[in-house]
Amino acid sequence: MILHTVSRSPFSSFALSDCIKQLRDTDIVLLLSDAVIASAANSELHHKLLQLHENKRLFVLAADVDARAIEVKLGKVIDYSEFVTLTVQCKSQLNWT
Repeated sequence: MILHTVSRSPFSSFALSDCIKQLRDTDIVLLLSDAVIASAANSELHHKLLQLHENKRLFVLAADVDARAIEVKLGKVIDYSEFVTLTVQCKSQLNWT
């Protein structure tokens, strides 16, 4: 199981799209920084993000959601301690920027 962290907005980068193309069935995605916008906005990735959400494999960092004052529609909002827990649970981590 790999924890994929994405920090760039899907409107300014292909990082999230590229990440999704590489996911295995057990991998987890955590949206950080400007990537949290993907959890609130309708984009061409909405269908794939919805699938991850339904499979409980999409997470969004609360501090970044709060900093951008957005309403999350997809993904489970987690705090830093839950981020650490995900990091420990996963075999490795891959950062997409």
